[in-house]
Amino acid sequence: MGRIIALTNSKGGVGKSTVAVHLAAWCAGQGRSTALVDADAQGASSQWLHEAAPDIALFRLQTPDEILDQVPQLAAQFDVLVIDGPAGLSEVTRAVLLVAHLALLPCGPSVLDLRAVQEAIRVVGQAQRIRGGPPQAALVPNKLQVQYRLTQEFLAAVPTLGVPVLSGLRLRQAYADAVGQGTLVWRLGPRGLAATEELSRLFEELSLHEHETHDEPSVANE
Repeated sequence: MGRIIALTNSKGGVGKSTVAVHLAAWCAGQGRSTALVDADAQGASSQWLHEAAPDIALFRLQTPDEILDQVPQLAAQFDVLVIDGPAGLSEVTRAVLLVAHLALLPCGPSVLDLRAVQEAIRVVGQAQRIRGGPPQAALVPNKLQVQYRLTQEFLAAVPTLGVPVLSGLRLRQAYADAVGQGTLVWRLGPRGLAATEELSRLFEELSLHEHETHDEPSVANE
C-alpha cells in the first residue's frame, strides 16, 4: 500500500494547497507513482495541479463515504497519495484522518492560526485513539517572517503543541506567483530558488516521520 499524506487544518489560507500540489509534483519527480486527492470543495489544488502537472493523476472526492471507500483503493495503486483536505474540521476531514498515514498541519504565524492548529491537533488525537496509532502528525510553519516579533513568538510557541515541527516556509512572492501562473516554484527560475530549496528540505524531512509497520512505507525511503 502506498503512503497516504494528508494536508489538513481547521482554518483556510494556511498553505495546504501550496504544500499538497508541490509535494505531489516533487514525489512524481522522484520517480514515485503519485496521485493527488482534492477533498476541498473549492477545488483549488485540482485546478492548480491540472495546469502545473497534468500528468499526475487527480481525483475529486467530496464526501466522507468517498474518502473512506476510495482512498484505500487508490493507495493500492500508487506509491504516494497526497490528500488536500478541506478547511474546517468537517466529517470529510475526520474521514481523511481515518485513512491517512501522515497528517501535515500547515500553520501561519498568527494567534488565530495557532488556535486553529490546536483544534486540528485535537481531532488528529481523536483519530489516533480510534485507530490505535496513526495518523502521525507534523506541523509545517508557514508564511514566516523571521525578522518580525510575531513570527518569533510563534516559533517559540510551536514546540509546546506536542507534535513534531518540520522546516518552515517563509512568506515569499514565489508561492503566490506559482499559483497565479499555474506552475511550480522550481519553474520560476532564480526568483523561485529560495522557495524551491525550502520545499525540498521540507519534503526530505518526511522520511523522519516513518511508520513502524512494514506495509506503510515512508515517502523518502521505500
